[in-house]
Formats: sequence, C-alpha cells, structure tokens
Amino acid sequence: AKEYIESNGSGGVWGSIANTQFNFSWLIQLASVTGIWGISFIVYWFGSVVIWAIQKKGRKENFVKGVLAYGIFLIIIMVYGGVRYNSNELGKINRVRTAGLTVPTIGFFESVYEDVSGKKINIDWKISQSSPQLEEVNKAFIPFIENPDSANFSRSFSSLRKLHDSLFGLSQKAASAGARIITWSEGNGLLLKSGEQVLLQRGMGFAKENKVYLLMAMAVIHPGKITPGKKFIENMAVLIGPGSEVLNVLHKNKPVPMIENSEPGDQLIPVIPSLAGHLSTSICYDADFPRHMRQLGDKKSDVLFLPSGDWYSIAPYHSYMAAFRGIENGCSVVRQVSGGLSIISDYRGKISLKDDFFKEGEKLWVTDAQFGRVPTVYSSIGDLLAYLCLLVATICIIYLLARNIRRSILKRKGAAAYVSAYE
Repeated sequence: AKEYIESNGSGGVWGSIANTQFNFSWLIQLASVTGIWGISFIVYWFGSVVIWAIQKKGRKENFVKGVLAYGIFLIIIMVYGGVRYNSNELGKINRVRTAGLTVPTIGFFESVYEDVSGKKINIDWKISQSSPQLEEVNKAFIPFIENPDSANFSRSFSSLRKLHDSLFGLSQKAASAGARIITWSEGNGLLLKSGEQVLLQRGMGFAKENKVYLLMAMAVIHPGKITPGKKFIENMAVLIGPGSEVLNVLHKNKPVPMIENSEPGDQLIPVIPSLAGHLSTSICYDADFPRHMRQLGDKKSDVLFLPSGDWYSIAPYHSYMAAFRGIENGCSVVRQVSGGLSIISDYRGKISLKDDFFKEGEKLWVTDAQFGRVPTVYSSIGDLLAYLCLLVATICIIYLLARNIRRSILKRKGAAAYVSAYE
C-alpha cells in the first residue's frame, strides 16, 4: 500500500522493491496479472512469514500452517511464471530489422564550456549528476541558452553541426544494413528552436530516401533569459514514416523533477500502425509510472519505442525497470539509451538485445526483432491488488486504533472503580 501511494508521486516506482527481482524471471511474470504490486507483496509476505515463524518458538502446528500457506501461493506463482516465460505465445510473426543509435553529446558541452571560459575540459563519460565538474559545465551552458550568438559560440555551433551529421551518418549505416525502423536516444538531436524545421526536413528526406521509419529524439532549446521555473527545452520524439510524413510528435509526459526544464506533454501515448504492428512512443522517465503506461494495454500496442538517457550509476537498473511495463501490458519494449544499457525485451521481459553505451566503438546496433502483443490480466483489472491492499491496510489501522481507544477507556473506568471502592 505504501509503495502504491508513493508511485503516484513524482518519483514513480523507483522505491518499489519489485524492481530488484528482475532476474527472477519466473516470479516477475506475476506482473502480467497484478502489476509489480504482486511481486512486492510476495517479497514482503516472505519477510513477514520468516519473522512470524521465528516468533512461534517451537509451536509446530501454527508454524507449519503459516509456511504451508505461503508455500502454496509461491508454487502457484512459480508454475504460472515458468509456463509463461518458457512459452512463446506470439507464434510465427515476421521479424522487423530494427536499429538504435546514439551519438555522444559530450563534445558539444565541452565546446560550450571552452567558448564561455576559454579553457578546455574533458568530461568523464561516467560523470555523476552531483559532480562539481557537471555543475561547472551547466553554469557555462546558461550563457549559450540566453544568447546563442554564432560569433561568440563558433566551436559550439560547429560541434552541433558535427553532431547532426553523425546522427544521420549512423542512421544511413543502419539503413544500409537493412534496418526498417531506426531510433535515436533521448534528446540526441540537440538543437536551437531556429534550426528545428531544418533538422526535421532532413529527417523526412532521409526516411523517404531510405524507405524507413525514423524516430528522431530531439532536445529543442528555446533561447532567452533564464528565470526561475522557466521551461526552455522541448524534450520530444518525432516519428517519421517511409513516405516522409510526420506520423506523431510526442513531448515527454513526465519530465524528471528538478532536473529537466521542459513542459510535460499531453499525457497520451500514441498507437501508430506500422510494419512492426501497432507502434507506440514515449520517453525515458515516462515508463516509471505504471498507471500512465497502462495506455499500452488499453490501446493494444505491440511495441513501445522508448528513447532514453541515463547515467552510469543507474545503469542497467533503469532499463530493467522499463521492461516491467512490457510484462504488465503484454508488449515489446525497445529502449535506446545514452549513458546506459539499450535493450529489446518482449512481453515476458525476456531480453533479446543488450547494447552497452560505455563499450568502445560506435553506439549503433542493428538486429532482427520480433514484436507482438499478448493480452494480460493486468490490462483488464489494473491496480486491483494495490487497491485491495489499501483497503485492508485502512481497515486494520482503524481496527487497531479503535481497539487501543477502547482499552484506554476500560483502563480509565477500571481505575476510577478501584478508587471509588478504596474510598
């Protein structure tokens, strides 16, 4: 109940103990029925049973009954999970040649820092979000946002052009390798608002020429004076079809609190017909909110493309968290990540591709991916178990409070009767 309440706050499911069980592949299939709440429930119940059994101190009958009750439920869950994980309900479905790529943006931020300070800097790729070095770089970024004059930021603009050329260079390499769907990582298409249409036109021409679906993940900077609370970045994912048509423009629905200065989107997750089936797009942190992602199941999406941006200390944990949304809603997840682990997972959370951002060489993968949807109980009943936990917890709290109040009243009455008799 506590986890569910917390998940509706700004942190999503980061505090859920269920996330730690991802490698227990049979247990996590329970998410297809109860969401991750069932996984948390069974973990907490285990702890309760152990402590309760220890407290019995040899009272064999109660000890056996309690452990047996838990054991029966766990066996049922394991049998269900084992069958689901080791079967493929998708059957024979055509595989789609898919590619993901990232061009590191560190070079751009190093150029901005040099333009502002006149000093060179080498940013550690595994830098922490609380690093003093990152704070210095962010301070240098402010003058660029407020007045991005090309004369004062010649290195920065040159680095941006190089970034865009590299994105389309890797995209061309993927298309030449037969990729039919290509996705960038979150915010990889970094640019100023004035250059947005130029980059989009380039993407549309590329998609038409190569007959591919191109998911351009862009971070569009709105120049101007930065004031407290101002949202100066559009974190967006633009899906372009093979006919050069813009199929969807999605703005990140759940910007990371206190980190992202961007306006949230319309809270909708699109479902778009494509050669991969019914394709959906969203961005990174959006997938940390199961209630929000239930749209995938409701709208019968086959695959979620989730361009993302992590950092070293949360990889690969964050990618595994996203795979739970595929189990809950019975769909595949393609998570292309900068600063973390890129994955493709299916409706069972079974990972068919892993690509580590921190490995040497180009940040590009191309693979034949199988996408498809399998209906889940969770898509129908939603967070029913969590609601039941809330209800039972509330009833128990009310009962315990009422019992304690009654005992206090009886004690007071008993003490008053004793005094009266004494007198």
